[in-house]
Amino acid sequence: MVQLKAPVLIVEDDLFMQERLKSILLTLGYQKEDLFFVGSIAEVERDIDFSQIALGLVDLGLPDGSGIEVIESLSAARHEIPILVVSAWSTEQMIIDALQAGATGYILKERDDIELVVSIRSILKGGAPIDPFIA
Repeated sequence: MVQLKAPVLIVEDDLFMQERLKSILLTLGYQKEDLFFVGSIAEVERDIDFSQIALGLVDLGLPDGSGIEVIESLSAARHEIPILVVSAWSTEQMIIDALQAGATGYILKERDDIELVVSIRSILKGGAPIDPFIA
């Protein structure tokens, strides 16, 4: 049994992907009230208290900048928080930048739900999942 870490910050601007991640997280045992969805850096800055976050799922391509800024801020505030990048970006520089900013793992959005579940479970167990394409 995986120890759930809640609340979860999900930084994702695509509504379809938000619903997909919500479904995956609910399947893992999270409750709706454990999940905080935001779609931009401005929303994170305005609405999120990092001291209350236990897990981060962060997209890099946001309408007002890069999710790397969110990763840096979250990691600086609470370096122990596991942060999984869930992104369509797969350039070497973006991956390196995200990991250097404090991301614990990195998975591409194109992966199927089972692979996303495995990555989230891995990060909850203290792992550092890296998408096979990237590795």
